[in-house]
Amino acid sequence: MGLIINQEKTVYMYSGKDTSSRKELVIGNYTFKIADNFKYLGTMFNKMNDRTVEVNARLIMANRAYYGLQNHVKSRIISGKTKTLFYKTLIRPVLTYGAETWALSKQDEYRLSIFERKILRRIYGPLIDKGDWRIRTNQELYLLYDEKDIVKFCKLSRLRWVGHVMR
Repeated sequence: MGLIINQEKTVYMYSGKDTSSRKELVIGNYTFKIADNFKYLGTMFNKMNDRTVEVNARLIMANRAYYGLQNHVKSRIISGKTKTLFYKTLIRPVLTYGAETWALSKQDEYRLSIFERKILRRIYGPLIDKGDWRIRTNQELYLLYDEKDIVKFCKLSRLRWVGHVMR
């Protein structure tokens, strides 16, 4: 066919229970190294099929997006509606890229919810209650946000993806 394999860039990954006996793969003159994890099309894969690694990578990237927009999110000139739009269009897609394939554990759901509430607390800020400033409760945040939370968003994206696969 005329295809040439780059031996330096090509690695393989074996997933399963017993990965200790796997070494380098030799095919003809080529020797390929084994990888424990790798990034493919922006998604992290690892040999144990643990999605926590991918969720952690997505949280880091979304955090970078958030801190890149921090001056806008902190601004008193920009309305809360616009800040919410920043979150929904610029930060949440970074966080949920590839979420259609995630099987989230309770710990992953908890960490995603914490991240979302951190941003919503920054957007909506504290409030004055009987003369004292206090942080908004989670219920107050989600009432103001008036959208489905990040965990429901991920689960609905999985259902949407299943519909595409079925069609």
